[in-house]
Amino acid sequence: MKFNELEIIEEDFDLFILLDEPNKIEYLYDTVKLGPRGAMLKQIAKLEEYRDESPIGLANVQDVLVAGHRLCITTYDDIITFNSENLSTINKCVYNIWLDGHIITREHDIKKTSLDIYKYFKAFSIIRLSMPICEN
Repeated sequence: MKFNELEIIEEDFDLFILLDEPNKIEYLYDTVKLGPRGAMLKQIAKLEEYRDESPIGLANVQDVLVAGHRLCITTYDDIITFNSENLSTINKCVYNIWLDGHIITREHDIKKTSLDIYKYFKAFSIIRLSMPICEN
């Protein structure tokens, strides 16, 4: 390997900084064998494979005004959290979700975070059903 002939341009160096130690060594080796462009594409392909193997669920956040009270609804995976300045607003929303045909169970392990700015907080796990529940 001839490091004195190795030239890494700014775009490649930005990628090089992001790599961990074993991948940096592999990148330098591949740069000599495949060229800078080939080594960069190989590392990007490895990062995309890693991203595909471990999907990261994104949270959906809605901040709405219900009957004059703020309500923040956050959903991710099969978890839904409610954060509001009024407890009855949360309870009404939970009741409406139940009427829509969803069975929900309370999750006491999920705690309020610094992003939940309102006073009251409740978290639930959702089991989705195909038909609504009649309240009669």
